[in-house]
Amino acid sequence: MSSAEKTARSMLKQAHELGNTLRDIVRRDLADESRRFNDTLNERIQLASEAIVQSVKAKEAIAAGASSLSSRLDKAYRKYSKNSNLEEFRNILRNSLHEIHQLREQHETVAQSMREAQTPSRSAVEIVERFAVELQRAAGSWEATSREIDEIIGNLCDPNPAVSLVDLEKYLLDNGFEVILAGDNRTPESIEHARKELGHSDSSE
Repeated sequence: MSSAEKTARSMLKQAHELGNTLRDIVRRDLADESRRFNDTLNERIQLASEAIVQSVKAKEAIAAGASSLSSRLDKAYRKYSKNSNLEEFRNILRNSLHEIHQLREQHETVAQSMREAQTPSRSAVEIVERFAVELQRAAGSWEATSREIDEIIGNLCDPNPAVSLVDLEKYLLDNGFEVILAGDNRTPESIEHARKELGHSDSSE
């Protein structure tokens, strides 16, 4: 195996190793970011779920309390309509208003919980946006390694002919071998044809 081939194989081995390193980095970064994304998204849904379930229970309790209070008030009002006992009905009304105030406070607590569930510190859309940004940031380090791989391959992909071949072609052209190739028919056309055979592309060069 020639020295040049050994060098090429060594550099290609380095490219393979960098490729494996890049795969490991991408795999690790994707796993880390996916885990953070899943945890954050699950937290967002879980917190909202708990708030919604509690609000449903609270609303049912508020609705039941309002219905019960409405029935008691209606009954008390009908009784007042019959006996005209104003003081008794006034006391019932005051107590009812106090309970209504409590129901309103309970409702406001539920409403606030729902507002927070709708507008958390980080929405699902923001979680996805952050995930995309973090992946873009991680891609910066991926690109650095990928550039090394491209550089190695680029250095090895030399389209130029070997120096020895260039020297040989120059030797053929510099020593007038086109005359020998042309033989007895040394017209400009045959000389030009011979020069092309020797590797000369243009007689004006």
